[in-house]
Amino acid sequence: MSGRLVYGIDVGTTKIVALAGRVDPRRGWVEVLSKGEAPSRGLRRGMIVDRELAAESIAAAIDDCEVSGGRVIVGIAGGHLSSFNTEVTLLNRGRNRTVTRRFVRRLEEEARRVELDEDAQVLHVVPRGYVLDGTEGVKNPVGLAARKVTLRAHVVCGAISSIQNLLAAVEDCGVRVSRVVLEPLASAEACLTEEERENGVILLDVGGGTTDIAVFQRGALSHTDVIPLGGQSFSSDLAYGLKIPVDRAERLKLRYGTVLSSAVDPVAAVGLGGRHYNAHFMSQILECRAREILEYARDSIREAHLPTSLPAGAVLTGGGSLLDGLPELAEDILRTRVRTARPRRVRGRIEPIQKPQYSTSVGLLYLAAKNDHAGSESKGARALSFGSIVEAVKSWFRGG
Repeated sequence: MSGRLVYGIDVGTTKIVALAGRVDPRRGWVEVLSKGEAPSRGLRRGMIVDRELAAESIAAAIDDCEVSGGRVIVGIAGGHLSSFNTEVTLLNRGRNRTVTRRFVRRLEEEARRVELDEDAQVLHVVPRGYVLDGTEGVKNPVGLAARKVTLRAHVVCGAISSIQNLLAAVEDCGVRVSRVVLEPLASAEACLTEEERENGVILLDVGGGTTDIAVFQRGALSHTDVIPLGGQSFSSDLAYGLKIPVDRAERLKLRYGTVLSSAVDPVAAVGLGGRHYNAHFMSQILECRAREILEYARDSIREAHLPTSLPAGAVLTGGGSLLDGLPELAEDILRTRVRTARPRRVRGRIEPIQKPQYSTSVGLLYLAAKNDHAGSESKGARALSFGSIVEAVKSWFRGG
């Protein structure tokens, strides 16, 4: 497979994953050449809380992956992120009224001009569609003629301090960051089909510290949100309820965990390390937390005035999605069909990559390749450094 070497780093709450690969844009396949993974330290719910510990974890994953000499794309998550939909309209006074790429960038810059908190900054302006002289449903206006052009966009914001901390921890490891991407966008790139996005679909990425929500309609991103709960919450709840260490609770969850308490015999017991635990009580603990996460997702989508029952249903991914019974419980709460997804179109000898917990990592490779193909000039994705973060963040992510 030909193609430029690309790198992606998923800085998660429970693990750091670094991937190196090549992407074939014509066939739409990614070939993973190497993988590095390390336990995550210094993060809480997707945000850096100890720069030194976080940098050590990231460095371990980078060394394991043997990343060298390249710029990386990094995923970002955390409760500091927020989003909203907006629309802006400009008159086109260009020659022949033809819409140019420059004019589209002007629309996106206008969409960024919103009043935010002092520490907040627009990260992504993701076009949802364009209206040209009253004509709806235009996806790419470049080259078309129109006097009045309206951009409908989904805008994602984040805290400058949190982004700065993430960049600093990564660049402490001696690599340069070319772009920072909202993690559910990367997961969607790896897991969702174009047909699902066009028909309407909900993506729930259940990570270690957070659960990310992304809703697509008519091929465009309509809603994003971050729930500050994930797989780690299940283990912590089990540890508290059973009065045992978290590492033992994690092993119990992985081996015997289910969120369908009604299917578990009330007197059934499971054993680990010479001790026995009530399986029904365990499932009740896990189900309670799962319901909270799924109900939060349902309410978030409804508050955005979107239905939870979309034609393509809902897709679960991320390591937390592997918890037994979660798809069935999600179907009951969201009132739509649900499937669990792993990264699609993956080639190479790195078999473990084809699991839900690596969806974000693989998606970052796809987005890195797209960014390189489009060119840094047009996408505003030049190399970023810690020292220039405040100035650079103002021009990030042009074109989504």
